[in-house]
Order: sequence, then structure tokens, then C-alpha cells
Amino acid sequence: MYFNWRLWAIMAGLRQRVGGAVALGLLAMGFGILRFVFLGRALALTFKGAPLLTIGIAAVATAVCVMLRAALDHARTVLAQDTAGRVQVALRARLFDRIAELGPAWFGAERTGGVMLAVIDGVEQLQTFFGAYLPQLVIAACAPLVIFAVLAWWDVATAAVMLVAALATLALPMLVHNADKRAAIARAAAFKAFGEEFLDAVQGLPTLKVFGQSGAFAAKLAERARALSNSTFWVLALGLLTRFFTDLGTGLGAAAAIAVGAWRVRHGEMSLEALLIILMAGTEIFRPLRDLRNVLHQGMIGQSAATAIHALLEAKSDAPSGGAPQRPDLTPSIAFEAVRFAYPGRRGDALAGLSFEIAAGETVGIVGPSGAGKSTILRLLLRQHDAQAGAIRIGGHDIGTLDPDQVRGMIAIVTQDTTLFDGRQSAPRPARRDGGGDDRRRPHRQRPRLHQRLAARL
Repeated sequence: MYFNWRLWAIMAGLRQRVGGAVALGLLAMGFGILRFVFLGRALALTFKGAPLLTIGIAAVATAVCVMLRAALDHARTVLAQDTAGRVQVALRARLFDRIAELGPAWFGAERTGGVMLAVIDGVEQLQTFFGAYLPQLVIAACAPLVIFAVLAWWDVATAAVMLVAALATLALPMLVHNADKRAAIARAAAFKAFGEEFLDAVQGLPTLKVFGQSGAFAAKLAERARALSNSTFWVLALGLLTRFFTDLGTGLGAAAAIAVGAWRVRHGEMSLEALLIILMAGTEIFRPLRDLRNVLHQGMIGQSAATAIHALLEAKSDAPSGGAPQRPDLTPSIAFEAVRFAYPGRRGDALAGLSFEIAAGETVGIVGPSGAGKSTILRLLLRQHDAQAGAIRIGGHDIGTLDPDQVRGMIAIVTQDTTLFDGRQSAPRPARRDGGGDDRRRPHRQRPRLHQRLAARL
């Protein structure tokens, strides 16, 4: 079966809730066994012509077990899904903090589509993994031994047949585990490649149209889509094969138990009541396996999605972090002395022997064509990268000896494409007395006023 210790480590602080969901599932399974025990008892009493009151007590006990099982199953589902939601919230917060920690230098070198798929789609796929697959996997692993211990009370031989069949049903899907895992990873890679190309195409659609490359890019997208389709169908085929092995094991196990039980009843080695109880309660040994079969695909998809999430959590950035002592008397003067810098993976230099000085309070404009190095100067000042040669000084101090956070706090940036974030606390407003309602219902009227206020402040 599919289990990932690295995903289990993500659930730090929430594992007790998973244990609670498993405990509720095992309790529900116990009442499921008892309902068949009481039902078998009621049928046996009916065959013997027992008093109606005795049969009625067994029937009422059966109904009570059915209701308790349903309540416990519902509680387990609610707890597991709530746990999955908490894992999603915590994981998204970790990913966001990690991206912010890596900084714009790392993010600028990555394809936006791949990062977005990991943060959004990857975390969504883990919801079913944590909420349905993981608890059901533990229940299915514990069920055969627990049910064998109960059924052995009536007949050890028939219970042993069911135990062997259940364990074989758990082991059979492992025959295709490696192929299934490779297919899931390949599908995740194809999905990531398609998402990256698609998002790039949408973001750069005007440029593609201007240069007449929309058709060529559409063909490239179609190729990525075909690769994704082929890998998806292969994953589904392996999933069907896994279901086949599970159905085969449960079907053969039930048939073998019926044959052994009937033979033992015919030869007087087991009572009819025991046979009825074992055959009906024995179906409970295969129910967790059938439920696990229904979520095997989610378990495999969750592990494939975890690959991109782990890669993002373990990514490293070359940008220097803080640590140097801050200088309260640092003046805002800038000096570049024969600075040379080349971006990783590129042949030419973005800056070659650049030298200039800007005194504190002086206003200087740096202009030039695209690719001249204007943005590179800013990135070097922000310590997103370090120069390969020369020196950069702020306030007369080498920028490498200064605290990067202090330097970044001295710099303000206004880009061509500006994003405005509303930093106000969202508090409910009282309704207007003139019948106009809440202003928040008309953002098209509120937004121009916001821009006017910001423009006035600037």
C-alpha cells in the first residue's frame, strides 16, 4: 500500500486526531461485527422455534448495533475531514512562509505555474490522502487480526481461512505498487509541465499574438496535454488492476470460507448458528478492504503531489540572509566600483565594470534599453544576488558587511505593474440609513476613491 513517512511528518501536532479517527473506525467495525452476531443469533433462534420475546431481544440488539455503527462512522468521517482541513491550512501557511523566505531571487528563476500547482492543486490533493486514505489504511491493516480474534470464538478453522484471504488481499496490490508509483510520479511531472506552459501562455498571450507565435505555442500546449492524457490513462489502468486484485482476494476468500464452513457443519464439527454468525460477521473482515480499494487512487495521487511540495519546502536560495549587526548611523549614499555580475546559466555579463556614485539626497535617473542592467542594479542593492567582481558600498560600507534586512528596509520600489494590498482591518459596517445598504456591496464605487487617496498621499 501507499505510505509516505515524509507526509506523516507534515502532520506533526495532528497525529492524535488521526489516531482518534482510526479508533472510531475500529469501534464502528466492532459494532458491525456485533450486529451480525445478534442477527445470526436471531436467525438461529427462529430456526429452532424459540419464543418470540427471545428473538425480539436479538433483533433489537441488532438494530442498536446498526445505529451505533452509523453514528461512529459519521463521527469518524467528520473528524478525519476536519483533520485534513487543518493539515491543509498549516501546510499552505508553511509553503507561503517558505516562498517568502526564499525571496524574489529564487521565485524569479522558477516557473510560476509549477509553484502555483504545488501550493494550490498539490495541497488540495492531499486533503483526501489525509482525510480518507490514511485512516482507512490503518483500519484495513488492523481489521483482519481484530475480526479473526472475534470469529475464532466460534470456529478457528473458518476464521483462519478468512484471515489468510484478508492478508492476501492486502498484499496483492503490492504487485503493482512500483509500477503504480512510477506512473503517479510521471503524471505529476506531466501535469506540472502542462500547468507551467499554460500559465505562461495566458500571461504572455498579448506578446504571442504580437509576434505571431500563438499557433506554435498552441501546438506545444497540445503536445503537453497529450502527454498528460496518456499518463493519466496509464495511472487509471493501474488503479483498475489494483481494484481487480482486491476484488479477487475478497471474492475467493468469502467463497473458501463458505465451503469450509459448510463442510464442517455437514460433518458435525460446527453448529449452524456458528456458521451463520461467521459467514455474516465475516463480511466485516472484507469491508475495510473494499473501502480501502475505493481510496487507493487518492493515496497514490497524494504521494505524487507530495513530490512537488517537498521540493518546495526543501528549496534553497542563494540570496544572503540577515545576521550582520545593524548600523544606526548608515547614510543613504551608494557607490558601485567596477561591478561585474552575470546571472547563473547565462553566458554574457549583465553588468561589466560598472562604476558610479550617488550621494545622500541626490536624485539620479538610470535609463537604457531593455536588458541594459537597470533591474540588475536594483537586485544587487537588495542582495538578491551578489556581484562576482568589484564592490558595492552603502554609506561607505561594503554591502557584504551590512545586514541585508537593514539595507532592504532603506529601499522603496514602485514597479511598472503595481499590486495594491488592502491593509485595513475588515470590520462590519452599520447599514446606511438612506437605504443604500453596505458600501462593501459596491466595490466598483469604492475602488476609485481608494486610488484617489493613494495618489494624494504619493
